[in-house]
Amino acid sequence: MTSLSIKNAAVATDSTFQEKLDKAIELHKEGNGGNISAIQEAYRLLEQLRHDHPGHPLADAYHGAVMNLIARYSTKTFERLKYSNRGLKLLDEAVAADPNNPKIRLLRGKVAYAVPEKHFHRTATAIEDYKFLIDHSMRENGALTEGDSKLVYELGEAYYRIGRNQDAANCWRKLENDPEYGQTAKQKLQSVAGRPAVEEVQSDGLGMSDFMGVIALATGKALLKWVKHEEKKARKKRKKKERRRRKRKH
Repeated sequence: MTSLSIKNAAVATDSTFQEKLDKAIELHKEGNGGNISAIQEAYRLLEQLRHDHPGHPLADAYHGAVMNLIARYSTKTFERLKYSNRGLKLLDEAVAADPNNPKIRLLRGKVAYAVPEKHFHRTATAIEDYKFLIDHSMRENGALTEGDSKLVYELGEAYYRIGRNQDAANCWRKLENDPEYGQTAKQKLQSVAGRPAVEEVQSDGLGMSDFMGVIALATGKALLKWVKHEEKKARKKRKKKERRRRKRKH
């Protein structure tokens, strides 16, 4: 194969990868909205994409985020913990590989914010990622934009969750005149008025049942069964491929 052919093949591969990743991103968005079939397809697509094209942190991050969608709809505590931890591990690895990527930081930050603090202890991770995203937006735009309001509000909630009342108040104070969050921010400021700047918090009050959300039990079981079936198929496929590779070597 000539150098030009190799270059053209690489460009075609990159194009195919990006098309599949874009599709997975759209499916993840639909899955966030409760579309179970989109979660299934995103999981399948990202599993294969990462196998065929390893070393892409953004693909790893989306796969981790999809695993946490699976955890949200799982019906057993053990399974929710299992898929949440697997997803968070992938997200941590993606951030370590590409720490300045705002898309990856947003994915991890949102997952870390959503999981129960008393089970996962990831509120500090959410704070780290949200601060990165807000600082990044400030550098890019010179000021907070309309789209940053939710991040600032949730950053305040994250601080409050771990007893950092003064830091929470500083976030909510920035939103007092915000058209969407202004009223809620004022109420939150009243709730921390007079409280210590930092206090010990026993529990965030959010349990695994809350994290799971209001879902149909049968739907959660069906999704988990499907995921396990896909994982089993993928393992068999990898083993078969490895056996062929070994035969070729001998």
